[in-house]
Amino acid sequence: MSNSLVNRITKSQRSVTILFTDIVDSTRYWGRKGDIKGRLMVDQHNRLVFPVVKKFHGKVVKTIGDAVMASFPDREDAIRAAIGIQQALEEYRRKDDSFTLKLRIGLHTGQAIVEKRDVFGDTVNVASRIESHADAGEILISGSTANKLKRKDYKLTRQSSFVPKGKSRPISVYQVDWKNFPSVINDINFNSVLPVMARQRAELFLYLSAAMGLVYFFFEKYLRYLLVEQERVDLLTYSPQQMLTEHPYVVSATAIASLLILISLRYLFVMPILWLRLVKGLFGYGLLFFALYHAAPLVPAEYRYNADQVLYASSHLFVEIVSDDAKLYAEHHPYSEVVKRPRANDIYLQVDVARTDDAIWNMVLVKEGEYGWVERLRPASIGVTEARLSSSDKFYFRYMDLYILMTSLLGLLWGFFSFSVKPI
Repeated sequence: MSNSLVNRITKSQRSVTILFTDIVDSTRYWGRKGDIKGRLMVDQHNRLVFPVVKKFHGKVVKTIGDAVMASFPDREDAIRAAIGIQQALEEYRRKDDSFTLKLRIGLHTGQAIVEKRDVFGDTVNVASRIESHADAGEILISGSTANKLKRKDYKLTRQSSFVPKGKSRPISVYQVDWKNFPSVINDINFNSVLPVMARQRAELFLYLSAAMGLVYFFFEKYLRYLLVEQERVDLLTYSPQQMLTEHPYVVSATAIASLLILISLRYLFVMPILWLRLVKGLFGYGLLFFALYHAAPLVPAEYRYNADQVLYASSHLFVEIVSDDAKLYAEHHPYSEVVKRPRANDIYLQVDVARTDDAIWNMVLVKEGEYGWVERLRPASIGVTEARLSSSDKFYFRYMDLYILMTSLLGLLWGFFSFSVKPI
């Protein structure tokens, strides 16, 4: 077990640049302003810092009170992020005289143990010590980090060396002249995005899953009938199962799209507030829709008024397969060639009807220029019970469907407006 742990830890070692921020005089602020304003101050700090870290390909490892620890694969990205953070605070101080928040920032590059949710090692400790050595509004980087950079590009100025706590040798530090550095935050809109943490990712996954389920339900109960009505059988869009099994490229595209969504959620860091409201709104719509859809049939007929009246009826008859035992034959008798083996819930356009001595047969359009016959009711025989194989009817869109669709908009509004911004 010990060897296994050592191997695992060794494999997780890599070169990173660690960035620490800390709010100057935060303890005094909490004592003077109170807990609520103190928490709002930390929240404002996080909302300024997180988008900048994300822009420069960094990762917020954790927040420690009013401090943030972030890691970057590239040291130049880390320095640009530090510059961007200070520039963002400076810009807000110019816009709002009451905004007085100032940070000190420290960076150090070195080998560290990088795990999924944390980073360990001496590099982290040194970066923290450098941050604590900085003054308000300063960015300090270690000498070893500065030696691997073009100092003129970042206007680095050497400061006095100091001995970090727990160390026996002094380290040199350099100050970054961020005030004279060109702006790196022009394309960041701090007001329109929210940081998405692990809990929010889980909520988004739930909301998106519900929305996808709602879309599939609409397709199954409404849209596919309209598509078949237009004789779009070349796409096989009337049956999701057929689409997936008979068109391999659809399977591949679906798998790739699902994988991209999961990856996006895994690495999603910021998201526009409007998108978050809309996603939760769709979730609310789906919840209310399914509740009403299943409750509507329980309403007594005398209270439905005109809800059962037909608002739209298809011009074609549809044949729906109701049993996996059904088969599509070339002719209307069970000894002819099997054209296709459909699945339960598949639908087809009805072309003709034929009656034999012991069964009624539906002729359906399988694909362009190809037809098949399916029994409506398989008669009982020795050792075989009578079974319904298919049914034939029109597609009806009733006032009840319209009422449910429209009333469900209340769920959309609830989800949209009930979304609340949580402190981070």
